[in-house]
Amino acid sequence: MAIFNIKTDLVVQYENTSGVMVAIQADTIEVDIDRGITVESGVFARPDTGTMTVRMMKSSLSDLLTSPGYRSNQLIQVLAQGQSLFYGIIQNIQISYMVETKQIEVTITANDFAKIFSNLTLTTFTIPSGAHSTRNFKTCMSYLNTAISTIDSRMSLTQYGTAAGATSQYANVWDDTQAGEIVSGFLDAELGWMFTTNNGSNMFYMTRYDVDALQATTWSNTRRTISNVHSTSSYHVCMNAIDMSYDSDNLANYVTVTDPSNSTTRSASNSTSISTYGRQDGKYQVEFDYSTGAPSTLTQWAQAVATAANPKSIKSVSCPAVKRDGNLSPLVAVEVADVQQVEFAATGYTTLQEIYLVTRVKHNITAEHWEITLDLWRGI
Repeated sequence: MAIFNIKTDLVVQYENTSGVMVAIQADTIEVDIDRGITVESGVFARPDTGTMTVRMMKSSLSDLLTSPGYRSNQLIQVLAQGQSLFYGIIQNIQISYMVETKQIEVTITANDFAKIFSNLTLTTFTIPSGAHSTRNFKTCMSYLNTAISTIDSRMSLTQYGTAAGATSQYANVWDDTQAGEIVSGFLDAELGWMFTTNNGSNMFYMTRYDVDALQATTWSNTRRTISNVHSTSSYHVCMNAIDMSYDSDNLANYVTVTDPSNSTTRSASNSTSISTYGRQDGKYQVEFDYSTGAPSTLTQWAQAVATAANPKSIKSVSCPAVKRDGNLSPLVAVEVADVQQVEFAATGYTTLQEIYLVTRVKHNITAEHWEITLDLWRGI
């Protein structure tokens, strides 16, 4: 891979009225990208709207004096040496004339397809009655995929993994309801994930068992590792900063869950976490069908949440995107739900080696520096 040059290797392109992706001819000053999911109370994965802001300088005044080819609601993509960093829809455009430089500064803000998905209103959406298999989490997501793609053909829902669903939904009918509201209930019951990627309008989801399978990954010397110890290995990524926290307030180790449809309540606890960090109570409400023959029960849901109560964890790491030799780091291709190894070593202390899942990816790119920050999560 060639040495990275922001002027020639960073491309901001939009889809013109003919459906062709066209690069904006300008010098990029700065790009900020923030995309991924938020994990609440240690286990509830909420799909967030990804955002991108790019600032560019242009010597041509045409974009100020005439209408530019790019406009709100058009597709936009940011690439670095061909690697997509962001894919979404233009939200706002601001064009300013700079008297001192006699140039215009163009600022574009954009959102990824998580925003479009969340705001899609379904006139009617139905989970039919019948066997549990017709109301399984994966089947319900298939129903939802059909509903949203009918409204917006660019969008689809695809499983990221192959594991079975852990829950069944009750038969139900929603009228004039946003897709984001419907899927939040599914995800809370399943303890699953849903997210966008950096290259396309597709949404991905994971079942509870898909997430468990990724967390079962063991340490390997042939997997990408962020470390403060320099190495010549092709798997090594240099570390700029690491954020460790003990977040006991947001993690419950004594869990009580209630089904509001019938007031059934179940509890579970994590004795190891309680002994180490003290008791942290959490009360939740979720709706799913746990009757005979269902994939899982309310008690198992409570146990899954209580098991995640490990307050001590690495919350984020920051790394340079450009290596010492001027080439791009393998971290540039990082995605939400990637398995990420983190190592920290100091003389006189036991080396820290832990495995996490990536929940958020943030890029801050300027002519002087490009930093990538990853938010991390470990539920068990």
